[in-house]
Amino acid sequence: MLAALLLALLAGAPASAPDCSAAADPGLGPVDAPLELTVYLDPLSRDPVPPLALWIELRRLVSDHRGSLHVRIEPVATGMVRDPNTLALLRWFLAASEDGAQEAALRLLDRDGRDRLALRLARPGGAAALAAEIGRPTTTRPQLCLERRLEAAQLALRVQVQRAGGYLGRPPLFVLGDRLAFEDTVALERVRGEVSRELQRLHAGRPLPGRGSWPPSRPGVSLRLIRPPAAAGMLVGGVGLPHRLVLFVEHDEHPNLTNLAPVLEYRRQHPGQLAVQVIARGTTMAARQLRLRLCAAQKLGLELEYLRRLARDPMTRGLSAAEPIPLAERLDEAAEAHSCEQDEPELEPGPAGARGLPDGVWLDGTAVGQGDLEAIGVRIVGLEAAQRPLDAVFSAAAPAEL
Repeated sequence: MLAALLLALLAGAPASAPDCSAAADPGLGPVDAPLELTVYLDPLSRDPVPPLALWIELRRLVSDHRGSLHVRIEPVATGMVRDPNTLALLRWFLAASEDGAQEAALRLLDRDGRDRLALRLARPGGAAALAAEIGRPTTTRPQLCLERRLEAAQLALRVQVQRAGGYLGRPPLFVLGDRLAFEDTVALERVRGEVSRELQRLHAGRPLPGRGSWPPSRPGVSLRLIRPPAAAGMLVGGVGLPHRLVLFVEHDEHPNLTNLAPVLEYRRQHPGQLAVQVIARGTTMAARQLRLRLCAAQKLGLELEYLRRLARDPMTRGLSAAEPIPLAERLDEAAEAHSCEQDEPELEPGPAGARGLPDGVWLDGTAVGQGDLEAIGVRIVGLEAAQRPLDAVFSAAAPAEL
């Protein structure tokens, strides 16, 4: 009689709240990394960027920084309507993420789309079928814990929007530490620049802590771009300097040239480390004029002065102190006096010629972007860490045409 009464009381007692601290989203990169990037992402929306493409780029970013960056992805809903199918799909994605299947879940969303996947999830046995498709067992995570996690992410996003005065756009939004959130494209150009600058500040220009005895690899390196022909274009700095930045441009107002200000500042602070080579590409009148001026600058010993002029914004180049004879005019006269050629034999077409090299900006044979140039010191530290001790010996012995 007493046992029956006790069972009745237990059955009528309210269930205890589930423990929601057992699981957490593993994110990307080591959790003990010195820098954490929080990404507020709507996995169900392809506007403004596809979530899978962004996730892959984030994974590449974490790989590039090799143990120094952790990315925590907070799934949020951007739509105004919170229908049951959307909430169920968000809970499914969050459970898959906490179980280490974030990429598989995003690939399934990218393939089927949110509407079709929501219908599949709502079918009898749908959760088990989707779990098997992404290679994970059916989640046992309490629904209440998943809903709390989603609510916490939505609240944190609202706080970020309030901190920014309400001027933030739609997710994805990025937050570094306690800074204000900001937007970016799928290429993560701004994110890369911000991460590089923050790591440079944290490590004060020192090499990042390594993991293991082997140096990191240098993917995407073109041997012909490590040291292109010294006679091509204009080379600022000696041919034997440890590092070389190569720019292929079509005219003297090319946007890549205006990104050189941090590079020039790095050269000022670290003399004897970095050479800059500007090579004019193309057969247009602007390209031929730039090729002549690059030649004339070398004939007159004005390479650095001309490089500084090219690095200025085209709208402000004429705002400097008046010159007795403008630099461009001096270079044009010198090009004629020194019989500079408009065509460079090193850039003749051919499968093995230098013209076959792709356009862009290259640092020691690796393609770099605006964010890399803004944090050129960190980029060079990473390249030096990737070189083995004998690399310098074999590089120096390589023929000059490489």
